[in-house]
This record gives sequence, structure tokens and C-alpha cells, in this order.
Amino acid sequence: MTESILYELNSHVAKITLNRPDNGNVVNVENLNLLYRHVNNAINSPDCRVIVIQGAGRVFSRGMDFEYFLQQKTVGKLTTDFSEPYIKAVMQIRNSPKPVIAAVDGEVLAGGMGIALACDIVIATKRSLFGLSEVIFGIIPAYVFPFLFERVHFKRARFMVLCSEKFNAQEAYEFGVADALADNDKLEKKLRQYIKRLLASSPSALLLTKSYSDKIFHQHINEAVKSAGIQLTELLNNSKNTDAIKSFLDGEKLPWMVKYQPRSL
Repeated sequence: MTESILYELNSHVAKITLNRPDNGNVVNVENLNLLYRHVNNAINSPDCRVIVIQGAGRVFSRGMDFEYFLQQKTVGKLTTDFSEPYIKAVMQIRNSPKPVIAAVDGEVLAGGMGIALACDIVIATKRSLFGLSEVIFGIIPAYVFPFLFERVHFKRARFMVLCSEKFNAQEAYEFGVADALADNDKLEKKLRQYIKRLLASSPSALLLTKSYSDKIFHQHINEAVKSAGIQLTELLNNSKNTDAIKSFLDGEKLPWMVKYQPRSL
């Protein structure tokens, strides 16, 4: 049987591929647990600096595996434990200390949107389609909402759910769901562009960007500015950072800079 999710670590980049395009790369307990393990392996690998999540076969993910859900429903009444694998997987992505990129080519729907939105950067081809159609089936994208609200203002998010329409990549970009667009069949080129920038950056600074932005997000402006002063002073007093600044001024390569040179498979 074909593996439902593939993992490859190559040139400091872990690529995690949802690999069942025949069924829309839908998610269930089995492959969500696998997704969690792969993301966890990437986070804990000293050779990994960037994580990419993508879908095979011109579909990212169409969300919940309805057939699996119905099978579970016949066993008995569902409990909140049913959602635990999804929560674990998307929160592992959202809280990864390493930057995570969603490389979207094709459809990303329903629960698949939650996986993409949990990533730090969403890159989509211009032919991609996004959608939240749960209300048609009498449910709502409850676990997608928190990640949607991190990217889209309240009224826009609610409109997207209420109307249940698919929207194209340009609209996704304008809404703030996608961060960058790639020409069709040029996703790898656009992905490489962002990977190179991330691999040129300090891993500790990327980690701090995530944790610091989370910390100040709900702070009052006065408190946020105070936090900024403490944080920046601490960074500038760190000899590792001042040495890096001196190296930059002297035209030297910074110690954490690595090239993205993936080997051909």
C-alpha cells in the first residue's frame, strides 16, 4: 500500500508530503498521527532548518475523511477524543520552533485549510482553490476558525464560512490566506526562493520571531514597546549577535548561512 504521508530530509529542509491524491489527501486518525510524528521528527532533527508541507497530485488536502468518520460513528457516540489527532497535528505545526511552509498546488478545503493556515508561510499556485464548505453538511470548521482568525479579520472569516464558496488563489492572497503566489508549474521555484532566505537567517532569530510575536500579539501598545526594549537590549548585548554584525560589515559570511542544494532523487 502507498504510504499516506512521505518524509524527506534534504539540504536542511524536511518535506512532508500528503500522498493519497486519489482520495483528495483527506485526513484521518492514522495519517494525522503520522503527520504529527513527521513534524516532530523535523523539529527534533539537528539537520533540519525549514519544514515544508505539501500535497501530491495537484491537491493539498480536502479535509476530513468522511468515510472514516462514518465508520467511527457506527461504533458509537463520538467524543472530543475523536478530534485529538487533528488538534495535535495542527498545533505541532503552528507552534513549531522552526519555520513551516505550506506549498499549495490545487485544492485545499475544510480541515485541509486548518493544516495550511497553521503554517507560517502559505505559498500557492495560481490555479489553487480554497474553501470552507462545512455548513453545507450541517457542521462548521470549528478547528479551522482559530487559525483563520490569525490571518483574516473577523467579518471576512465569517463570510468565507457562511458563503461556503471556493475562492481562487488571487482572492486567497488578497484575503491574507496565502502569503505568496506562484505561476502554475513554478511552485518549486517560488518555494526555493523562500527556503533560501530562511536558510540565510539565524535559526535562533527565526525561533524568537515566532515566540516573541506570540508574546506581544495581545499586549497593549505600551506594554509591547516595553517588551521590545527589553528584548532588543538583550539581543544586542549577546556577543554572538554583535560578532555577526561585525562579520557582515567586514563582508564575511555569517556562521549560520547555509546553501540550499537539494540532491536529485
